[in-house]
Amino acid sequence: MKHWMCAAGALALAGTAHAQSSVTLYGLIDTSVRYTTHENANGSGKLQMAEGLLTGSRWGLRADEDLGGGRKAFAQLESGFSPDTGSSLQGGRLFGRTALVGLKGDWGTLTLGRQYTVAHDVMSSYEAMALANVSIVGYQGGNYTGLRQDNLLKYTYTLGAWQTELAYTFGEVPGATRAGSTAAAALIYAQGPLMLAGVFQQSRDVTTGFFGLSIPASRQNVWSAGGTYLLGKSTLYFGFTRSALDMADYRNRAVYIGARVPLTPALAFITTLTADRVRHQGDGGNRFTGAAALDYSLSKRTDVYASVDYTSVRGAWATLASQPGFATPLFGYSSRLGVMAGLRHKF
Repeated sequence: MKHWMCAAGALALAGTAHAQSSVTLYGLIDTSVRYTTHENANGSGKLQMAEGLLTGSRWGLRADEDLGGGRKAFAQLESGFSPDTGSSLQGGRLFGRTALVGLKGDWGTLTLGRQYTVAHDVMSSYEAMALANVSIVGYQGGNYTGLRQDNLLKYTYTLGAWQTELAYTFGEVPGATRAGSTAAAALIYAQGPLMLAGVFQQSRDVTTGFFGLSIPASRQNVWSAGGTYLLGKSTLYFGFTRSALDMADYRNRAVYIGARVPLTPALAFITTLTADRVRHQGDGGNRFTGAAALDYSLSKRTDVYASVDYTSVRGAWATLASQPGFATPLFGYSSRLGVMAGLRHKF
């Protein structure tokens, strides 16, 4: 009898622990077939199977524990991979997309580890193709600040319609606390159909990723502001970003607008337009990028899509886009046209 009672008690405790904590395996695979013009110095086009347009493929684990009193501990590990080859992304890291632990309560949310920057959190909220894998088409923030950073401490607090985010990235340089560090602050307002947000981020003594190019800088400042407006069932996007790299003397200003329009319960039209100007050592140039996609949901977890994008560069932008390390080099040509069709499944 005593053994039975002990076993029953153990099962009851296990059931209680299970109710208070959980671990979730999740992921998605987004793969496409894409054709692009001007893919080498001869101007040849290229047909390829590639990562999808809408989101990066990944798998991950989420864990959380209810600490009581409205408090929660949580962790997230997320790995990115290329679906056409199965190879790991983010430099081959096991959990290159995210590796964080955090606490959440009435006082806010605190996270530590490798995670998205505050600039990404804010800027991606008002860019219609923020997570697009075609880097020159979609999200601007990753080109200016890096989507993620190691050693990042982030605090988020929400009060009514207002939310603030503060972050600091440790440079971990002996004898030079500020070297390699990043500090950022953001303010978000969301009420009814309107969302407005702004962010400032400063990085010191870093080699930053600027559209795929590694550029040294003693200081990089990024300012951005924008928002969204819900018009019926459609969402309108608008934003402005300015980036300044001091040592290399790169200055970039970008304005972007976009929309997501549900055409039917299953079919959505997505479009984004970006115009920006870069200045480098007295030379200037302009870029225009436009993209449009149709996304059709087969179910809550599976969708298919087709898209077209066009990019045109002039002046200093053409010089920048001709460099081999550029995210999507144009090999001396002034434009590129791309078309693609893809399939995405979430689990």
